[in-house]
Amino acid sequence: MGVLDNLEVVAGGERPTGYDPVRVRRKKLAEGLADQIKLLEAIETGCTYQQVKVRKERDLESDEVKSSEDRRAVSPWWFIDDGGKVHFAIRYGSTRLKVKDGKDTFVLGSLNDLRQLLPPLRQEVLTGSLDAALAEAASGLQARFTTKKVAKKA
Repeated sequence: MGVLDNLEVVAGGERPTGYDPVRVRRKKLAEGLADQIKLLEAIETGCTYQQVKVRKERDLESDEVKSSEDRRAVSPWWFIDDGGKVHFAIRYGSTRLKVKDGKDTFVLGSLNDLRQLLPPLRQEVLTGSLDAALAEAASGLQARFTTKKVAKKA
């Protein structure tokens, strides 16, 4: 039995090109949830987690490309109340997503429950289940930015 016998083969499709805001929002939120998963794992092992982005810069004098790492602290999207319950809100930028019936916070029994919730929730985001909430949050964020009017010179 060959390798190709176990694979699903379909007719070639077109690769998505161009800017698709829905796809960009999904990817951004999925990356945020992945960071929350890594942060939760780090907290459970007693370590710290920082998001690392590799930036390439060209030195103008030597024309050499150098890589540098930018580290950024990741804030948890959850908190634990006095009763020991975990409150988790999905964040898109600085806003909380209204997930169901205008409500934005999940209440869970423990961090273990949160650890089990995050991977399937990330898959739901990638399949598009939260697209309406993402669009609402994105339009709300976009409305906060104002454009400056350029004075015309006569």
